[in-house]
Amino acid sequence: MAQQANVTLNTVVYAPSGTNNGISTWANRSGGTGNSFSYLTEKFVTPTDGTVNRITFSLNVPVVQAVDSDCACAGTLLRTSTVQVSVWVPSNSTSAERTDLYLRIKDMIASAPFLGAVENLDPSYG
Repeated sequence: MAQQANVTLNTVVYAPSGTNNGISTWANRSGGTGNSFSYLTEKFVTPTDGTVNRITFSLNVPVVQAVDSDCACAGTLLRTSTVQVSVWVPSNSTSAERTDLYLRIKDMIASAPFLGAVENLDPSYG
């Protein structure tokens, strides 16, 4: 298993926070208050029967009130966006197959339909 190291997502640095019950966690605590902390987690489940590995990454991105206002005090949690990516990979897949899968996932996330759905809340229509 690889050691945890910092992970940078869109210039935001997530520092290793350890592994507990099989879930590795990274945290960005730059917001200063607990409800502003953003977490990245990885859960990797190796099957006992050796058939399919299940990998799940989750990311939460909270938005907090920056300064006191009539509507909310500074540090108040306003909303949280969440991402979850689950990948099931057969244990007998080859390195080439896993590399191909990774590259397809990377390109899917960079694709126009994905960008339109996330950035503009504009779904694809058939």
